[in-house]
Amino acid sequence: MKNLYRYIYLLAFFSFFSAAQVFDNSVTHRFASEVAYLYWPEGNFAKFHKEYAQPIAQLDIQDVDREHSVKIDLSNIKLTNPLFITLSSADGNKGVADFYSVEKGGYNAPQLTFEQGNKKRLLLAEIDTYIAKKNRKAVGTKSTLKAGGGHTILLKFQFAQKADLQAIKNLSLVLTTTNRQYGKSKLQANQIIYSPVVQQQDNSGIAQKYVLDKGIKQDKAVYFADDFDDQGWFSGIKQSVGLTEPVWQNTGELQFIDHSDVRHYSGQPGKSVNMRFLTSQNLAGNLDYYFAQHAGKEPEEAFFRYYSMLAPGAKVSGGGKLPGFSGTYNKAGWGGRPNNGENGWSARGAFYHSISSKSPEWGGQLPIGSYLYEANTGSKYGKSIPWGHEMSTMQPGRWYAIEQQIKLNTPGLKDGVFKVWIDGVLIYERNNMYFRDTPQMKIEKVWLNYYFGGVAKPKNNFNMYLDNIVIASSYIGPIRK
Repeated sequence: MKNLYRYIYLLAFFSFFSAAQVFDNSVTHRFASEVAYLYWPEGNFAKFHKEYAQPIAQLDIQDVDREHSVKIDLSNIKLTNPLFITLSSADGNKGVADFYSVEKGGYNAPQLTFEQGNKKRLLLAEIDTYIAKKNRKAVGTKSTLKAGGGHTILLKFQFAQKADLQAIKNLSLVLTTTNRQYGKSKLQANQIIYSPVVQQQDNSGIAQKYVLDKGIKQDKAVYFADDFDDQGWFSGIKQSVGLTEPVWQNTGELQFIDHSDVRHYSGQPGKSVNMRFLTSQNLAGNLDYYFAQHAGKEPEEAFFRYYSMLAPGAKVSGGGKLPGFSGTYNKAGWGGRPNNGENGWSARGAFYHSISSKSPEWGGQLPIGSYLYEANTGSKYGKSIPWGHEMSTMQPGRWYAIEQQIKLNTPGLKDGVFKVWIDGVLIYERNNMYFRDTPQMKIEKVWLNYYFGGVAKPKNNFNMYLDNIVIASSYIGPIRK
């Protein structure tokens, strides 16, 4: 089962899935791509399939103990490139049909047969897999496919890039049953017709008023801003404790790195911060911005934007924490101290592990999301939530503008708001957050926490770079160049 080509990212706008991309071979009921933690556009596969599946034909599979070919006429469909086909139960039939997949090899694999010009053609499936609600793991590498009884086969066929679809005639889908069937099966063949919503980059933020963020810290909506070019925030800490080198709390000496050494997105001279993850320790960096101390009060809504890059060639062996918001009050909301609605909460960022190089479209990239201590979850620890978008998989060597908004819930109600933008594109939104039962708990701080684990330490040293922090009371957006 071969995989889909890389998703397409356009500079000024981005669609959740490109018109040609719906799923890959690591598909599950929950994820359109399990390896990249990409969600289905409608939330799960069942909802997606219900929304976008167009009926083609029904077919009966007999309960026989021999292999035989099944042919489905596709001559009357609206042909697309790529072409996506599914097979699932028809009319509540409970029979399960087994077919050979591409892994079986030879001409038993799912294939299209058609005529083009005066020649007969054959095209093997580029993706063939199946999915069931009860299956938590991807099954895209098995040698058989299952349809019916709650299982749905998903197939993708890719014609030549310049193929004249109107010249294709007598198009059929051919499948081969295995020699083992499970009752008489009545199946429904469908075509997936999906037009993704194009998501525009939001350039309405504060940053659009200030070229390269110069002067942004004077904006009335901005609590704090730092581009690290003069090591401002950290120099202040250094001076207050009488040190000659900037120190980030208890993590050791900070390392500043020149823009020229990290292919900085601004194209201007300056410095960024290097967060060094070492195999000898979990903590790479920790810094708190306390609203009460620096802004005079704790808000109930705030925005926080920072730029981040995973160093080229970095291989991350496991998950950890990234910057976000919190109101722990040194009582709860971290380290196995659960949030009971009255003691403390947090919404740090999170990273997972580098995707295996075996994944053609995602190999080497790093999925990111949130690590949340919401109220009264019944768990001692927080919950890791992938943001589930292509843009929330970080490609090493590329800078990303990551912005988070949090609006705390009305005490006792699940009406809090949490949003995430990457490069100005809204990629994640929840409107049912539940952090508190008391108005005394507010947004205590922005927590710049770079931590590996859990308990396990990194298997490899790697770096993450940080720059252009802005904390504000309204949407900030990416830097204006």
